[in-house]
Amino acid sequence: MPKKPPDTVTLTAAECARRTGLTVRALRVYERGGLLKPSRSPKGWRLYGPKDLVRLNTVVALKGFGLSLAQIRKAFGASPPALAQVLDLQVGTWAARKMAAERAIALIQAAIAKLRTRADLSIDELCDLMRSTEVNSMQSIVRELINEHITPEQEREWLTYWAQRQQKEVVDGQGEITTFRAIAEEFLALMRLGAAPDSAAVQEVAERSHRAWLDSNLRQRQLEQLAWNPEVTRAWFALGGKLLARSAAQESTEEAARLEKFMNDARRAMRSSQLLMPIVAEAQRLRELGTRPEDPDARRLAKQYAQLCKVERMGDPALHARWIAEFGHNLESRPAWDYLARLSAR
Repeated sequence: MPKKPPDTVTLTAAECARRTGLTVRALRVYERGGLLKPSRSPKGWRLYGPKDLVRLNTVVALKGFGLSLAQIRKAFGASPPALAQVLDLQVGTWAARKMAAERAIALIQAAIAKLRTRADLSIDELCDLMRSTEVNSMQSIVRELINEHITPEQEREWLTYWAQRQQKEVVDGQGEITTFRAIAEEFLALMRLGAAPDSAAVQEVAERSHRAWLDSNLRQRQLEQLAWNPEVTRAWFALGGKLLARSAAQESTEEAARLEKFMNDARRAMRSSQLLMPIVAEAQRLRELGTRPEDPDARRLAKQYAQLCKVERMGDPALHARWIAEFGHNLESRPAWDYLARLSAR
């Protein structure tokens, strides 16, 4: 009997699940999410053909990069990204992991060979061995960046600060790190797909990141830390974005730098950021004119700013302005934000 042409071969749901390693339930979930649309047999059974399996491969690959089903659906748009493009991304990811594994294996084998000659390992060899076999790669990344950007004195002060905090605050802080790292991984997956910072999929992540930021009360905590020790707080704050980007990109420092910029661009493209621009410009104008906080124009601006903070859910306006005045990346706009903070505190 002649074989069917490849593009006419189909699998039932049970066969598809068995041969791909997925579950029938997962296939149903992807279908309900609009990511799959299998054909039907005359008896109503779902049939999965080559085109369905291409989409399925793409969905699974993108899930592996940390995207939610809703984000994958937005990334698909009218059609999914080419499978070859997604597979290229997977090759890069696995190649980086392979290189790391090969380095670790080579160092471990060299250490074993030396120990079998009854020779001791040097300090450098022991340190390299620890770095290569570190189970938690995040710890090694954190240590590398701390050594590069934080002085021993600043690290000691920081550890002393946290040692004096309540245990709940420490635990909450660790949970926040996990949350923001997962968000950074979502940004990374979208960046690798070529999504623009102002695209719907990226902006959805940016908005969720903003909500998590507000819920964590990080702005108030960082302002309190600034009052405790400005130099140490600013040093650790400057390190924060780099830590998040490296924890997501891990092996590639170049990709981590691109990710940090991508996340910042996404936040600048947010609707709330765009709406704030004319308010900041007006604050700068009034400040340069020497307008006092109690003057009508200043009160009008403060009211407009407070309304925007409420509508866009940016939190307390005085806290919002104070935080940006202290930690904002745009040095030129800091005086305007300081002026807004004074207006909002009245």
